[in-house]
Amino acid sequence: MQSDSLFELESEKSFLGFLLLKGADNLIDIPLVPEDFYQDTNRRIYKAILDLVDKRTAVDPVSVLNFLKENSLLKDPEREYEYIYSLYKDSVVSHPLGYYAERIKRLSERRKYSKLLMNALELIQKEPGENESVFNQIEQSLTDVSRSADVKGLLPVSGDKAALSEYIKEIMESRGQIKGLRTNFTQFDEMTSGLKEYEMMVLAARPGNGKTTLALNIASNVALIHNRPVVIFSLEMSRMELLLKLVCSYAQVESNKLKRSEVTKSDAPKLIDAIIKVTSSPIYIDDSGALSVDDFKGRVRKLLTNENLGLIIVDYLQLMNDPKNRDGGRQQEVSSISRALKQMAKEARCPVIALSQMNRSIEQRSKDQRPQLADLRESGAIEQDADIVTFIYRGEKGKDEEEDPRMKGMAEIIIAKNRSGPTGSFPLAFRPELSRFDNV
Repeated sequence: MQSDSLFELESEKSFLGFLLLKGADNLIDIPLVPEDFYQDTNRRIYKAILDLVDKRTAVDPVSVLNFLKENSLLKDPEREYEYIYSLYKDSVVSHPLGYYAERIKRLSERRKYSKLLMNALELIQKEPGENESVFNQIEQSLTDVSRSADVKGLLPVSGDKAALSEYIKEIMESRGQIKGLRTNFTQFDEMTSGLKEYEMMVLAARPGNGKTTLALNIASNVALIHNRPVVIFSLEMSRMELLLKLVCSYAQVESNKLKRSEVTKSDAPKLIDAIIKVTSSPIYIDDSGALSVDDFKGRVRKLLTNENLGLIIVDYLQLMNDPKNRDGGRQQEVSSISRALKQMAKEARCPVIALSQMNRSIEQRSKDQRPQLADLRESGAIEQDADIVTFIYRGEKGKDEEEDPRMKGMAEIIIAKNRSGPTGSFPLAFRPELSRFDNV
């Protein structure tokens, strides 16, 4: 008899109800097998869904019931008909599919471990052999279960046929369309094909070149135009400073005029509209300052229970800390932080933009001061983990102003690394007084 704490029938129902309601497109990367379900009926329903996906058949109550019937998998037809339709009509699916899958998998692994411990106790009491032999059997069986729990992502490719076919089909049908998250900076979206849900982008620039402004502009476009939730971790600026930048950028009102109480009558309605737009958008801000890797993970995971996030922004990477790796030196600590940001992009299934400092050595170069990958502070791990590295270069801020006066009021956006696309650069108009970058 299993303890009630080792299974959650409501999570199993919600998971299956999600698939019956919304289809099985979301099953990609869900590491569940039928045996992970506690209830036998749920096991058979999930097996039917997996087989339907493999045959590229739409998943709904009718197709699932037909499959179970045709394969003689219905044990109590009348009751199971009603049960499947109740999953479709009555299930509460307020969380992402991965939330339910994680709970089902975790409890499945605990049931396996619990069963092994019970068997081990029985073996100790009844096995007449030598202690060493008995203990070795128990240790081996426990080790096997622990290893299987640790390699959740290590799955055979035999189950990827339908997902891989669908993915290739989407690529062929997209014909160069932007498939990722749009930033609404045209040339950036064209070069990157949009930010992908598993990507970490590093955005770097010298102080005063607008990296926070560009990150906030992207956040504003994602949240206000595309209505996707955005999380901003600000380790340097306060919540009010960020909100002021967002409002002034949207209203196109100079922040200094606002701070000096010099706004005109025509500015007032624009500011009111901007305040309403920004404060009603799905933007979350954490300005608590000191942020550890564990704090970051915990706060994002808590939000994931209620939101499907569109974008995470960290301003900036070098101000985060990881006490567990502090003793190994700053290089190791930054390496751990960078890796955690990349892992969170995969776990949250949304891109992460990490702002980054640059080495001061760039200012010592006598001629071209355009940033290079080697200019990233603690660059090795950051460059390795990042899928995209983007620099902001403003000639008017450096020693190149006399060489290229056309850069006044402009910024060059340099994509120095792009794991899934081309590198290169393009111009954006920059209006710091409005906290705003714009397409040229």
